[in-house]
Amino acid sequence: SGEVKTIREVVTQFNTNVTQVVKDSVGKVVGVSNYYRDALASTGSGAIYLNENGSVYVVTNNHVIEDATRITVTFANGETLDAELVGADVFTDLALLKVTVDFNITPFTLGDSALTNVGEYVLAIGSPLGLEFSGSVTMGIISGVDRIVPVDLDDDGEDDWDSLVLQTDAAINPGNSGGPLINLAGELIGITSMKIADSSVEGMGFAIPINEVAPIIEQLKANGKVIRPLLGITGVSVETLTTSQKSYYGIQLDLDNGIMVVDVSAGSPAAKAGLKSHDVIVSFDGKTMTSFKQIRRLIYG
Repeated sequence: SGEVKTIREVVTQFNTNVTQVVKDSVGKVVGVSNYYRDALASTGSGAIYLNENGSVYVVTNNHVIEDATRITVTFANGETLDAELVGADVFTDLALLKVTVDFNITPFTLGDSALTNVGEYVLAIGSPLGLEFSGSVTMGIISGVDRIVPVDLDDDGEDDWDSLVLQTDAAINPGNSGGPLINLAGELIGITSMKIADSSVEGMGFAIPINEVAPIIEQLKANGKVIRPLLGITGVSVETLTTSQKSYYGIQLDLDNGIMVVDVSAGSPAAKAGLKSHDVIVSFDGKTMTSFKQIRRLIYG
C-alpha cells in the first residue's frame, strides 16, 4: 500500500535456562572480606561447598584470605558473619572457611570437570571490585581444558608450581577470585582463580577444576592442611646453569635436562637414600626432568 509501519514488540516477562540457573545459584555464592589488624585489606568471593546442620563450609582462594587476622563472609541475604579458617593450601591456591549460621543455606552440587567440553557455556558469579557488586554474573564459554599455567609462589622470579586449570572467556575481575564457575545445569565445575591482565589480552580467565578442588578441600576439612610426601631437597634446572657453572659443579657440559640438587635436608628420605648436593636427577618414574616444579608436582601427585 506504500504505507510504512514500524512494529515494536516488547517482552516484559521472560525466563530462560540461564535466568533460572542464576536464580537457583546466586544464594550459594558469598563475598569474602580479608581484614588485617581491623582494616579491610581485600575482598573476594566464595562458593558454598557443604552445610552440616548449620556449619557452612565455603571454598575460596588462598590468596583471598592470605595474612588475614579476621575473615568475614557476606551471604546473599546481606548477613555478614565471622568465619573460621579451617585450612589453606598455597600450592593449589585454595582455602576452606567455616561459618555457623541460623538460616537455611543450600550448597552447590558438584559437577564433574572431566566431562567439561570446549565451547560449553558457563557462568561466573562473584563480587567484582567489592561487595557492592556482589552477585554479579558473567557468561562465557569454556575456551580450553587441562591448561597448565606456571605460578611463582614466592615472587623470586622462578616458577614454583604448575596449576591445572579450565580456561574461560567469562569476565573475571578482581574480587571474583574464589567464586564459582558453574555450568548450565547449575553444577559447580570450578573455582575462579586468575586471569591474564594485559592491555593486549582479552577474555583469558582461569578456574581450578572441581575435580582438583574436591580432594584438596576434603584434606583441609579433615586435617586443616594438605598432607604431602616429602623428598627433602631443593634444586635448580640444569638448563639454567652456565657452562662455567656446569664445569665447577662437575656436570657434563652437554647435559641440558635434569635437576641439580642444591641442598639435602638432614634426616630426610633423600638423605637416607644417599642423595647429595650437586647430584643430578635426570628422570623420575621414566619421565625426563626439566624443572624443579615438575619433580615437585610428580612427588605431590
